[in-house]
Order: sequence, then structure tokens, then C-alpha cells
Amino acid sequence: MSEPALPLELPHRGITGDARPLHVVSWGLGVESSAYLVEVLSDPDRHGIDPSTMIVLHAVVGSEWAQTYTDAEQFLLPLLADRGVRTVQLARGGPRESDGIVVLDDTTRPQRLHRRGPWTLAEESKLSGTVPQLSHRRCSLKFKGWPLDTWISANLGDRPYEHVIGYSVEELTRARRDLVYANATRSPSHPLIRWGWTRDACAARLLAEFGVIFQKSACVFCPYAGGRSLKSTLSRMRESPDEAATALLLEAPAIALNPRSKLFGTHSLLERLVADGNTLAVDLFHARLAQQPWSVYEVRRLHFAARDKESGLPDPTRKGTSWRSVRTLHTGTELEARTWLAGRGYADDDERLWLRQDLPDVYPRAEHFLVATTAGIAPKARPSFEQQWQRICGEDTLMDL
Repeated sequence: MSEPALPLELPHRGITGDARPLHVVSWGLGVESSAYLVEVLSDPDRHGIDPSTMIVLHAVVGSEWAQTYTDAEQFLLPLLADRGVRTVQLARGGPRESDGIVVLDDTTRPQRLHRRGPWTLAEESKLSGTVPQLSHRRCSLKFKGWPLDTWISANLGDRPYEHVIGYSVEELTRARRDLVYANATRSPSHPLIRWGWTRDACAARLLAEFGVIFQKSACVFCPYAGGRSLKSTLSRMRESPDEAATALLLEAPAIALNPRSKLFGTHSLLERLVADGNTLAVDLFHARLAQQPWSVYEVRRLHFAARDKESGLPDPTRKGTSWRSVRTLHTGTELEARTWLAGRGYADDDERLWLRQDLPDVYPRAEHFLVATTAGIAPKARPSFEQQWQRICGEDTLMDL
């Protein structure tokens, strides 16, 4: 059951006389923020909104479902253009914050949505051999939160603004956390909660306006799609096997390097699609997998002991942080990579050739294995990894592979 709506608004600060803050809306293309835009722009006067003071910001992550773009372009962009709302599309300039952000479009007459910027979450995932995790939302903070905050800081300066985020009443916890980031210029605003709108109410508003059922906005490889929205995710992947295969191509190398990297936590996307009978997506994935260049990687991982809170000493029964080292040993076709690996020894059922596997649940512990998967994963190791590896494992150098 949804939590009751609560007054989560903060008073605007730093505003005197008749001065009004800018009305900044974070638009993720999703059901909630889209429903908010439709509601207020359909009758701005009733909501006390002046479209000339509104700025709609969209951070381009680069892996959104194609249908989401289509619906937003067909129904939302014309509304924004008709009201003359300044609409800004922006993205990360690269993997580092020093790469800055890139403004892809800044107009009061938006006509199309950019599908990607200079650096995407998919590119970062492929390069690191990982997929987003259920344990945190760092991907959202890095590819949405940071670019938006950077643009606001650079363009609004000291001008006060109301920052609208489309949290529905089911997201009270997230909305409360957002209030912490209020300051002299930023006033967080969650109107959907104030109106008592649930996600279903937002979807109903869009359906009433356009006669279309809007789908959830997310990356095609979003780990949160495996929870309550799994049924709808599998349905979308039956309709869009190409996008399902794209997600599988990111998940496969991540699992190869780390068996704990299944997209949905306890289950992989591949397992879910096989169980759903989505043979079209699975076959497409395997066909593309065979066409990719492949590499054999050496993977070493150190799991340190967590420190006891009282004594500060390492607790050998509790896992702390983990470090990983990856290096490429061979690159070629899939057959060539598998043949090269087979020449070094016997792999297990998961196709990993283990060189060291310490006892589980005793820390620190080490893992060392070879595995073949798609090429393109960047070498990785912390500066002091070799020192820690030698300290824990007693191996001065890597074996000649």
C-alpha cells in the first residue's frame, strides 16, 4: 500500500519582493516526471506556473528503451515547444569529472531527443566489465545527478530555483533524502506527493491525455527491472529482442569476470529470458556473441577482512572491501580464445580456469583465474594491488602465462 502523501515542500529562501524562482524540472522521460509536465503545462495558470520561468533538464544516459524516446518525442516535446519551455539536453563529456559535461541541445522549440552523448553508461560498463548493481545507485548519480548539478551550478549561479523531481507517493523515502540538499538557492519540490499521485495515477493521467500507456523509463540493462517490474520487463524484451540482446552482451562479460555480477542479483537476465521462453532474444544474443572479438583475461581478486567497530582490528569472519586486477592475455576470435584457454588447463563448468581459490568466508582471501569472454575490457589494478597480493598470497610475480 502506498504511504500517505505528506507536505514535503520547503519554503523558498533568498527571495524578496515579487521575485520568483526559476522552475527547474528534472525530466528522466519517465511516467512520473512526464505526467507532471503534462498536468502543469495543460493549465499553467491553475498551477501557478509561468512557462517562461521553467527549465526542463534531461540528462542523456545513452541506453534508454527506444519506445520511451518515441513516446516522449511524439507527445511531450510538442507540448514543451508549444509552451516555449526551455529544454536542455546534456550528458557527461567523458568518464572523469574533469571531462565536464556537454550540452546536446538547449532550445524552447525541442524537436528530437538525443540518444547518446560523448560518454555513455553502456560504454563505461563494457570497458570495466561490469553492470550496474542493486546495492547502490551510483550509475544514476554519475550519469544523471552529477551532470544536472554541474549544469545548474554553471548556469543558474546564485539565482534561486525550485527544483521539481517527479517522486510519486510511493517514493517518500527518496523525497525526504532530497530535502537534505536544500540550500540558499535550491528549494526541492515534489508536487506529485503533494497531490497524492501514485505511479498508477501518473500513468492514468498520460493515458487520458494521449491514449497511450507509457512504459517505465530505464536503461535496457537496469538491475532494478528484475524486481516488481520483472513481468513488464520480460514483456518489453519479447517485443524488443534487439534491446534484450544488447543487455545480454553487457551482462555476459561481467559474469565471466565475476560470477556475483548477475544483473538481477540472484538471477541473471539470461536465466530470466530462457525461463520466459524468449528464444528470439537469446538466439540473437548468441549470434552476436560469436561475432565479437574475444579475449582471455587473467582475473585476480582480493577480499579483505572488515574491521571490528570496537577494536579496529581486522575480523577474519567478516568480508570488507574487494580489489580486482584484470589483464588481457590473448585476443582473437571466440574459437581462438577458447582454444588458447584450453591449452592452459581444464576449466570448470562456468568456463573459468582456476589458479587459486582460497577457502570461502575466511578473510583476507584471494581468487585467481583465467576466463574467455568478449574483448574490450580495460586492464585494471590499484597502484598497491601487487604489494597487497604479495602480502596475502606470498607470490612475488605473476606466473608466466
